[in-house]
Amino acid sequence: MYGLYGFDGVLLRDYSIYLYSGQRVAEGVPPYVGVFDHKGPLSPLIAGFGVTMSGLLNVDDVYAVRVVFYATACLAVVAVYLLGKDVFRSREAGLFAALTFLGFYAYAQPATSGPEPKTPMVLLETLSILFAVQKRWFWSGFFGSLALLVWQPMATFVLATFLLAITRPREERYGAALRTVAGAATPFLATVAYFYYHGALWDFFDGFVVFNVLYIERGSISMISTLGTAASNIVLPYSTMLVPILIGLVMIVRLYFRRPFEYRFLPILVSFPAPVLWSLRDFQLADDFYVFLPYAAIGFGGFLLAAIRRTDTPRILTAVLGAILLTIALTNTWDEVSSAAARKLTGTTIDLPAQREGAQQIQERFGEDVRLASVNSPQVMVLLHRTNPNPYLWITAGVDNRIDARTPGGFEGWLEDLGEYDPDAISFFGEGQSLLPSAHLTAERRQEFDRWLNPRYSAEKVGPFWLFVKKELLLEEAQRKAGTDSESFETSGTLEGQ
Repeated sequence: MYGLYGFDGVLLRDYSIYLYSGQRVAEGVPPYVGVFDHKGPLSPLIAGFGVTMSGLLNVDDVYAVRVVFYATACLAVVAVYLLGKDVFRSREAGLFAALTFLGFYAYAQPATSGPEPKTPMVLLETLSILFAVQKRWFWSGFFGSLALLVWQPMATFVLATFLLAITRPREERYGAALRTVAGAATPFLATVAYFYYHGALWDFFDGFVVFNVLYIERGSISMISTLGTAASNIVLPYSTMLVPILIGLVMIVRLYFRRPFEYRFLPILVSFPAPVLWSLRDFQLADDFYVFLPYAAIGFGGFLLAAIRRTDTPRILTAVLGAILLTIALTNTWDEVSSAAARKLTGTTIDLPAQREGAQQIQERFGEDVRLASVNSPQVMVLLHRTNPNPYLWITAGVDNRIDARTPGGFEGWLEDLGEYDPDAISFFGEGQSLLPSAHLTAERRQEFDRWLNPRYSAEKVGPFWLFVKKELLLEEAQRKAGTDSESFETSGTLEGQ
């Protein structure tokens, strides 16, 4: 089903960060070292697997990575079915939950045009809840830990499983807690061993923990502003499923008041509040709502189950409701239905082939040996398979603070290092982006950046990309063009004379 969205969607800045990191992982350079990012290392490692497979199969690495992330999205649908079935003890509830999940456009569209880093997270959190419902403590802790390694706030699923384990009856308690800890520790220790092997253990700790404590910047946003941002990034991207989402989440809240109370609801209810509280603190884009999708899907599945049980023809109503949900999922693939949501998610109508053409134009215009760097638009680096001179593909959201703290000479020293590399062009903006590289920088650093750029570079648009191009390179290009025009004029005059 998700394949109907196509794999030629635009390569956004955030997607290209993970593709570039995957390319570096495939070369043996771990996350945080090859490219700095403040989320967990698992999505870059999954992308690295896709890039490695592309080399073995001799296929395009962008498509290979997208197929891998697409597979995790498809498995998430299966996991949601199993969760709905087990929580409500009904295959019909599981079916309704899965079909509801298929209709979430804001999840389905990036599943084929990513890699969206939070796509695998939904599968992992769903499996963690599912195995907690089944009291399979090791696997619940295991998948909760993997979700944490995608995005740090997902630690809530490990903690929820541990809380459930230690509140079991005395005869179960210690074994359940021990298995939970063992399951949660397994992927985390494997990750630590991986970074230790590559001599990058501090880089892992620094990017995974320290940056998010000391350097990250989100701006001073009030709760009202956060709620407004959340509403704008839910209403349009999820427009075709707003009613099921609302009903599904209300049904989850109603479970808190259900009597008699049964254990099978506890993993849902214990894990649900933390994402709600986190969202009140920090909600930026449609993917921040991903964590709620399994809850909404199974909640709506439970609502429809209750509805069909009140009728005399449950099988007929099940078929009708299933057909309606499947129709909604299919209509989401029509441009007439999804164009507004797609524009909200991507910010552009440009596609991957057009981006490839733009990247090729850069290479053709400035030469195959052109030295490239990125300060905010890594798409060019990914499409031309170039290596950035430093790990900082983007410098917003507090990354400039880390640069200032970690680079000898601070932010100015980083600019000096970039000057020593002497890039011919610096990619800084592409269609579908909203932030210039100077956005969120302090006035002092913005001035430093401008002072460094102005004597050396001029802004130039090539295809869908904006670059800072060396002025001398543009001058040489203009001189070549003037010489070519002059030769053409002389040749034309000679032919007319003959």
